[in-house]
Amino acid sequence: MMCYQCGKREAKMDGLCEPCFLEDKPPLFVKNFRILQCRECGRYFFKMWRDSSLEEIIKEYSGLEDADFSCEERDYAYSVTVVARQVFHEFQTHPLVQQTQFLVYVRSSLCDICSKMLSGYYEAILQVRRENDVLNEDERTIFTDIITNALRPDDFISRIQEKKEGTDYYFSSTKAAKRVAEILKRRLGGTIKESYHIVGLDRQKSTDIKRGTILFQLHQYKEGDILHIQGAVYEVKRSQQKLHLKNAEEEKVLPWKKVEYLKNRNDFSLLSPSEYSIVECQILDVTPSQVLIMLPDYTTQYLKRPKGIKVDIGNRYRILFFQEHTYWM
Repeated sequence: MMCYQCGKREAKMDGLCEPCFLEDKPPLFVKNFRILQCRECGRYFFKMWRDSSLEEIIKEYSGLEDADFSCEERDYAYSVTVVARQVFHEFQTHPLVQQTQFLVYVRSSLCDICSKMLSGYYEAILQVRRENDVLNEDERTIFTDIITNALRPDDFISRIQEKKEGTDYYFSSTKAAKRVAEILKRRLGGTIKESYHIVGLDRQKSTDIKRGTILFQLHQYKEGDILHIQGAVYEVKRSQQKLHLKNAEEEKVLPWKKVEYLKNRNDFSLLSPSEYSIVECQILDVTPSQVLIMLPDYTTQYLKRPKGIKVDIGNRYRILFFQEHTYWM
């Protein structure tokens, strides 16, 4: 069967040959369109606020699957040249290549997130603290790094307030504040407490508007602290999901429930630096029952030989002095 339009070639596509079939196709046309760009974060609004690039939005808007786009910025818009390759029929042997131009108008605006952030909006305060102590500068820096890296694209912190005892982070949503608090707990150990108060009424939903305070507390004990536990003295090596302790004789790992149990029995206490001294001593002599040590001021002293610790002449050992007792650390 020959093409009914030209009568020269075999008809393969709806009674037409391929050249005649493609000749009937309308020229490529893409309508000009407008989008918004947030002047703070640079995101674009196309159907919704998104992190997509302008090129990705243009391709999605055009609906062309196989096409090349080139953009030229002008004073008032972007001029887009598109070369498209389209297949309209299953028997088509070559794509139809067409070219056209259109304009994309970009207007400056503020996205919902930046608008809220600039207005100081927040739904919850995440307070980070250390139990019965204040956070030092290194700890504050660690908190800020973990918290900012845990934010999702739609999360924001409208304000960070430094206080004597710790830092307050004003979160865009209660959900985000709770999620970040759980991340801190998994990473650093600690406890979480929540409280809420009513700040208004949502008239559309007829529900109370609540604002939350999420308190995250590191455990009281930190690396380097000295603890007196059931007659022995330990140095804190790590304080996270559990309490890791060490002295020269042994290492201990205590669950926090066990810590509370020992504290309630008065078998667990934190020593103040004014209560003890730790010095590095050199061993001068060893007998079956005693060791002779030399202190940093070159004075010497006999101590009871410790059990379970190998003591060699000439070596140095850290020794803690507390209430007329000595403990090998």
